[in-house]
Amino acid sequence: MKILFLGTSAGWPLPRLGCHCEICTSKDPKDKRLRPVILINDSILVDAGPDIYHQLLRIPNYQLLISKIKALILTHAHPDHILGFGDLTHIYNLGEKPKLYATQETLVGLRQIHKYPLDPFLPQVIRPPEVFEANKVKFTFIPVEHNHFPTWGLKMKGDRLAVYLPDLKRLLPSQEKICRDVNLLILDGSSLGKEGQTRTHENILEGVKLGKKLKAKEIYFTHLGHKTGKHEDLEKFVQKEGGKNFHVAYDGLELRL
Repeated sequence: MKILFLGTSAGWPLPRLGCHCEICTSKDPKDKRLRPVILINDSILVDAGPDIYHQLLRIPNYQLLISKIKALILTHAHPDHILGFGDLTHIYNLGEKPKLYATQETLVGLRQIHKYPLDPFLPQVIRPPEVFEANKVKFTFIPVEHNHFPTWGLKMKGDRLAVYLPDLKRLLPSQEKICRDVNLLILDGSSLGKEGQTRTHENILEGVKLGKKLKAKEIYFTHLGHKTGKHEDLEKFVQKEGGKNFHVAYDGLELRL
């Protein structure tokens, strides 16, 4: 299984407009982040944030890749995860119509901002804990505590096991078993600690504790916010606090499991 991070910022991209902090003025390309999207096996998109058009254009041989998109999975209906959906409805030369996998609540949220037909996507309503399959990868939605709107993480089973939890305040105790001992765990990194932390997101220090508790083989942080730090410093920090299996994702990072 291959996972490509197309975007790793929180709700707003980095750098922020008009800001002169160390992140926003960094020359390191790993500190330039767009809204959170991942691409699985070159064929399955997870979420469709406002930057999706430009994120896809950045991929080498993007015209060939786009023709192979088979599915879009939406984790929830917050703007940073769905506002780019309209751009995806204007994809040309698709090999076949891709499926759109989401819960009923997420589809309702999508329709509130996207009033037009969903073509070429074929909506598939998922009722967790229902398992669904796209291009030989099995998926399960994982309920997480985020805010009042239903939000889901994602368990992925291909050659290896991975769990994607980009937005969460707390992983429910009832869901810890399904997330334990996976090969790859991807967690919310909206803030470093209490500074800049919102009531709807865990911070990186809490994520380090969760990663250790779940005994994942590799842990990566995404959804990086403004009150975190430069990539180089963050990478050293999470390895100091968690160990050598803790890392910080960045736009363009490709992982093979």
